[in-house]
Amino acid sequence: MTLEDLRPLLVGPEQRRIRRIEERLDHSMARMVAEVLPQAVIESRKQGEALSWAMDPILTAAIHESVRRDPGAFADAISPAMGPAIRKAVAGALRAMLQRLNEALARSLSWESVRWRLEARRTGRPFAEVVLLRSMVYRTEQLFLVHRGTGIVLEHASVDDIPFRDPDQVSAMLTAIDAFAHDAFRTEARLERFRVGDLTGWVEHGPLALLVAIVRGAAPPDYELALRETLEHVHLTYGAELSEFRGDRAPFSGSRELLCRCLCERRRSAPREGRAALTAAALLVAIAATVLGLWFRASWRDERRFADCADALRREPGLLVTAAERREGEYAFAGLRDPLAADPRAVIERGGPARAAVTLRFEPFYSLHPRIVERRVEQALRPPPGVSLALRDGVLVASGIAPERWIERARWSAAVLPGVARFDGERLLAQESIDGARAAARALGQIELLFDRGAARLDAEQRARVEEVAAAAQRLIALAREADMIAEIRVIGYADPVGSEASNRALSLARAEHVAAELVARGVPPDRLRASGAGLRREVFPPSCASGAAGTGCAPGADARRARSVIFLVDLRAASKE
Repeated sequence: MTLEDLRPLLVGPEQRRIRRIEERLDHSMARMVAEVLPQAVIESRKQGEALSWAMDPILTAAIHESVRRDPGAFADAISPAMGPAIRKAVAGALRAMLQRLNEALARSLSWESVRWRLEARRTGRPFAEVVLLRSMVYRTEQLFLVHRGTGIVLEHASVDDIPFRDPDQVSAMLTAIDAFAHDAFRTEARLERFRVGDLTGWVEHGPLALLVAIVRGAAPPDYELALRETLEHVHLTYGAELSEFRGDRAPFSGSRELLCRCLCERRRSAPREGRAALTAAALLVAIAATVLGLWFRASWRDERRFADCADALRREPGLLVTAAERREGEYAFAGLRDPLAADPRAVIERGGPARAAVTLRFEPFYSLHPRIVERRVEQALRPPPGVSLALRDGVLVASGIAPERWIERARWSAAVLPGVARFDGERLLAQESIDGARAAARALGQIELLFDRGAARLDAEQRARVEEVAAAAQRLIALAREADMIAEIRVIGYADPVGSEASNRALSLARAEHVAAELVARGVPPDRLRASGAGLRREVFPPSCASGAAGTGCAPGADARRARSVIFLVDLRAASKE
């Protein structure tokens, strides 16, 4: 029998078993690992933190990669926990800030505060923090519940305004010091107190745990009793968990409430004189605020008055402000001033007295402001009464009645005045021309043409006088034209009281029309004549002669012939300017 024949008999069962194991590993490996992995993790946690230390880099890298790929999902996952934590942190910070502020206000005006301010300046700490530290008797700032066998911190509690430090570092330091003292001095005594600066560590030992309190200031002896009672309560509540501790801190989360009972604090009461000082400080602050408010109000009013003065000077015609400066107790203005402009000091005083001394420095110049140019024109031309001057876009417009000599002088004088581009005298009337036209009108009004009784035409003698009338009328029209006036000649005919009123009115109109026709025939413009019949001339005969009856004192004579006449009335008016 060969070796090949013996192999199935010798190792055949083992080979079949190995093949079955390979098949199970190939097809059910994932399911098998899933069945044993939870139990393996639990057993590993009971034995120590080795699994946590091994998994920490892997889990950290996985979390970093997950956050990098999808930050929004990570933010959504932690937001329910972050919101309350942030609110709690902010509330704690505000409470601590208010506490420091209250202490600072209560002791800000005492002799101690001077020393504390010097200390704050020397140490670089905020004054409120120095007040808080110096006004307290003691304060427990941190508490550590430490497992005695492993030195691991099971729970940690601290006041809100203490910066966070890793509790495990503190625990490691305490364990090392305690082990050093035990090994070096071969004694069973344990570390009970230690001091770092103004902080004192109180260490209370128990069978399975330590309670370490970090106290600022000098705590009373009975504080040790409070720590001992708290540690005993922890042993009673968590004795089984402490005995079977394998690195899981979760069962001890409820002990924080017990630790917080030992976060004690005691402060010195604020001295009574501090309250009086605080009241005095409040009064001083109120007085200072009032004085400051009055100073700000006076400063604002002074600034406003200075601005009003500068604006008034800038708005005044003929003044040009180039510099305005408000110095200590003084207003200083500099610029240019036209000789015809108002006094700058008087301009400032229109708005009331200045609130400071005023210094003015204005140099002369010629302003082209329309109001200043008008004043310059008035001063240079001195227009007579009845003449008005107005400046319109550089054109000096004169209107009214003035002597011919003044009009001529105004024409050439205005041409050399600054700010006047042209002189417009079309609305000016020469006094001499007007007087001549009026004299001609009076001369014409004194002429009368007489008619025979019942006649509507002039006789030879009166016809010869028509030439005189025509010459006077033409002279009147010519003089009126020179004076830019229009002369209208009214030819009025009259009749004596003989006859009816209707016949007398018709006869008087016929006489006026006859005279007007004679004047037109001798060159008088017809548009300057207007004929009308007035009937009886009553200023010659009394009303009793209106009937024409004999024996009434209405005998014919010179006055009777004047009643049969034509007179001339002249209307002079200025020619209309389009």
